[in-house]
Amino acid sequence: MQDGITGEPLAHLRHDLRTPLNHVLGYTEILLEEATNGDLADSTSVLTDLRAGGRKLLEQIQRVLGDGGSSVSLAQLQSLESALRPETERLLMGCEALERRLVERGATDSSADVARISVALRRLLSLAGEIAGGRPDAGVTDIAKEASPATPAAAQTKAAPETEAGAGGRILVVEDNRENRNILRRHLERAGHLVWEAANGVEALESLATQEFDLLLLDIMMPQLDGFGVLARLKRNRGLRDLPVVMISAVDEVQSVVRCIQMGAEDYLPKPFDPVLLRARIGASLEKKRLSDRERRKTEELEQAIEQLKKTQAQLVVQEKMASLGALTAGIAHEIKNPLNFVTNFAEVSVELMADLRELLEPVKAVLPIADTREVADIVESLTGNLQRIREHSKRADRIVRSMLAHSRGGSGQPETVDVNSLVSESVNLAYHGLRASDSNFTIALQSDYDPTLPTIQGVPRDLSRVFLNIVNNACYAAHQKKLSKGEGFRPCLHVSTRHPANRIEIRIRDNGDGIPNDVLPRIFNPFYTTKPAGSGTGLGLSLSYQIIVDQHKGTIHVDTQEGEYTEFTVSLPV
Repeated sequence: MQDGITGEPLAHLRHDLRTPLNHVLGYTEILLEEATNGDLADSTSVLTDLRAGGRKLLEQIQRVLGDGGSSVSLAQLQSLESALRPETERLLMGCEALERRLVERGATDSSADVARISVALRRLLSLAGEIAGGRPDAGVTDIAKEASPATPAAAQTKAAPETEAGAGGRILVVEDNRENRNILRRHLERAGHLVWEAANGVEALESLATQEFDLLLLDIMMPQLDGFGVLARLKRNRGLRDLPVVMISAVDEVQSVVRCIQMGAEDYLPKPFDPVLLRARIGASLEKKRLSDRERRKTEELEQAIEQLKKTQAQLVVQEKMASLGALTAGIAHEIKNPLNFVTNFAEVSVELMADLRELLEPVKAVLPIADTREVADIVESLTGNLQRIREHSKRADRIVRSMLAHSRGGSGQPETVDVNSLVSESVNLAYHGLRASDSNFTIALQSDYDPTLPTIQGVPRDLSRVFLNIVNNACYAAHQKKLSKGEGFRPCLHVSTRHPANRIEIRIRDNGDGIPNDVLPRIFNPFYTTKPAGSGTGLGLSLSYQIIVDQHKGTIHVDTQEGEYTEFTVSLPV
């Protein structure tokens, strides 16, 4: 030690000598702000002298220990002790006298703060004596380990008070020195902020993991995990990297401050804390965060609006295509209906004519050979049967055309009385024949079980028909795809049933296709999501079906599936 100290030991010595003076100046500023009340009205001059003396002592330490010089000799330390001791003892005498006077008046809170100033001055004297005696390292360590003076319970708590934040912010103070935390907390709470405390970097990270804050006040020199380590971890965390961080450092630790700013800190506060500067920089950082949060929210809202606009645009395109397809379908169906009516009508007339012909042939049978008579009878019977089948199938075709026309034209969109059994049956037939028309190899066994006691409901037939058509189409597609993969040994089957539980009706549509995978199931009602190959589906069918059943008709739609076995959609509608 004869050659002095340098490097990190010197930095710690400089830090520990200034720490008690930070307490002296910090509590003095607090008391001066309260000097207008009755307890301190006549103590302004003493407090002003304490502040001036504390600043003078701080300047002396700065002048001797500098801001990172290569070395400080023992002689320089002894000279510093000689300069510090008289002024410190003078300030301590005045402080103790003020403390006694406040105790006599019963000013508990004010006397407690003055007592903290006295403790800080005694600590400075003790530390100065240690380093002047040739044991600067030991003195620093011993003094640093001394217990801090008693702090009221309110100052020791790490949780913020249960008050409304108002215009203030939620601030986490991370500082290893309890008195520094107390000073900061009191200044910040007076400014209307909610304050939480952490004694080191580890505690700070634990608090940040469980709570949300608007600002972090972070000391640089701390045990376990210093400010650099905390700041580095915050910037690596996507959820915390945007949290404003204001570093706490001594005035001369310029390189440390620059390093923190380069790492992403918002600002810094020098020790000792100047109340005006503290409020200004905290206010500026919080306002910047509020503006940043507002900008981020606006950006998110804009992105959501753009995404919704894209979805709406896609829906409009699909609806326009559907409208065009509906118009085309209506035109084709109308053109088909005219000749179909002729077929049906002439088939019925022909059946009647065959009955007349049978009556006319009765007298002729007596003069014809038996073989000819039988042949004539067989021909008449065959023609009659053929004409009846033509009439039957033409009427069936007519029902399909009428369903196509009804679906393409739509309705008024207003609720009306709906026969669900009839609507489901028409939808199944329409879907089946549509698929047969598009793929001649398509086959599926249709099984139905309609409850004859099913009551009518109030609904929009056009929209409900869309739902049933979409589900049946999907079911037929799934069963047909399984047949293509399994071969002729697989028999595709579609089972449709209706039931009438209490106050509701249920429509179940079940296929024996490959089912829906578990990872896909949560997304099947999302707009534009489809498992079909490109060009085979829009991804809007089930999304629109969900809106029609749940939002429009106040019903429910449920999916039961087993991968590789089946899928069953259950649509439930209120009666």
